[in-house]
Amino acid sequence: MKKFLGAFAAGVKAMADGPTPDRFEVAGRPVRCPHCGGEHFLEGRAQLNTAGLTFLNLDWANRSAATLACVGCGRLEWFLADPEERA
Repeated sequence: MKKFLGAFAAGVKAMADGPTPDRFEVAGRPVRCPHCGGEHFLEGRAQLNTAGLTFLNLDWANRSAATLACVGCGRLEWFLADPEERA
């Protein structure tokens, strides 16, 4: 039980310390949220599955896309090119 509580506490701390929002640019242009105009996003990745490779259990072979979630309103933007952090 002691190991479980220690692991649980570590998980809660990691969530509290979680990722910090950043500003990004893609293709040399700053990314702004088209909904609220925000400039701070959380970066993530998403798998772009196709029916053929999923049927063959080869999902790992599909491409992935970068996602940026707006901190202000939660809108999710998708990019095939990797966004770069900007100051």
